[in-house]
Amino acid sequence: MQDLPFWKAILIALTILVLAAAYLLVTSLLGLNDPWVAFVAVTIWSAIGMKLEQAPGVFIGGALGLVISWSISALPYIYGDLALVFPIAAIVLAIACKIKEILPLICNFGLFIFLTLGSADIVLEEGMQLAYLDDLAFGAICFWVFPWLVMCLRSEAATQD
Repeated sequence: MQDLPFWKAILIALTILVLAAAYLLVTSLLGLNDPWVAFVAVTIWSAIGMKLEQAPGVFIGGALGLVISWSISALPYIYGDLALVFPIAAIVLAIACKIKEILPLICNFGLFIFLTLGSADIVLEEGMQLAYLDDLAFGAICFWVFPWLVMCLRSEAATQD
């Protein structure tokens, strides 16, 4: 895109801002309180290349990261301190899978970023990780599933011509 004229880059940027504002409006109408969660996923996705086939891993890994971070505070509260073994084991397994490049759909950069965000003191204290899953899921629909469907329909239309 480096050879793209600057005015087209500005139009693309303005279009992105309009779409982001529309996303914020829709999330507000749906009662989702934390649309920034999906924007974090999109930022991660753009950092790793913004290829459509990478999107599922960011959102699925991100969801797992939120669940693991939730379990860090919730499981010991429910079952006692020994239950902390489970989220620690999940983290160790996730790191090992990332090192060995096993299960990239689950064990990826998205998992670790959302694990980090979900483990922030304020998020742990308020137990917001599971609430963030709603916003992440809606973001996945808007930023991964919808574009994927559009691409499928476009390629199908192109093969029919």
